[in-house]
Amino acid sequence: MTVTDTSVLEAVLRRDRFVVVAALVAVIVVAWIWIVLGAGTGMSAVAMTQMAGMPDMDMMMERAVWTPGYAALIFAMWWVMMVAMMLPSAAPMLLLFARVNRAQKARDRPYVATGIFAAGYLAAWGGFSALAAGLQWGLEQLDLLSPMITTTSYWLGIAARP
Repeated sequence: MTVTDTSVLEAVLRRDRFVVVAALVAVIVVAWIWIVLGAGTGMSAVAMTQMAGMPDMDMMMERAVWTPGYAALIFAMWWVMMVAMMLPSAAPMLLLFARVNRAQKARDRPYVATGIFAAGYLAAWGGFSALAAGLQWGLEQLDLLSPMITTTSYWLGIAARP
């Protein structure tokens, strides 16, 4: 490999790293913006937080009607929230995986695209989100969660404490 080949390879690797980091940052920022704007509920996170401190707010709010569209919205809210919170901690592993892939590719060895590896994280977070949305629905049906998604049962509150 000549000096010019090495410098070209290093430039490509720097650009590749930049693309992975830029994509991670963009996804994280978009996810947080969507959550702060209310995750499709029509009410920002700031307004929800202010309402949570109001006395008897649970009694003033109506229960949500769980239609397929509402269930999809709740699932999306959980999933995007998982991405917003968990992707920053997964970023070092994704970057390390991308680096190993670049070395494998340079040696003409088999490799897996970083996007496929990241899709595994997304799938795991999606599975948890489906479980969380289902649990939320079930607890609401049993009247164990209020419309503000706070527990109405002392026993559930005790069980959920860390």
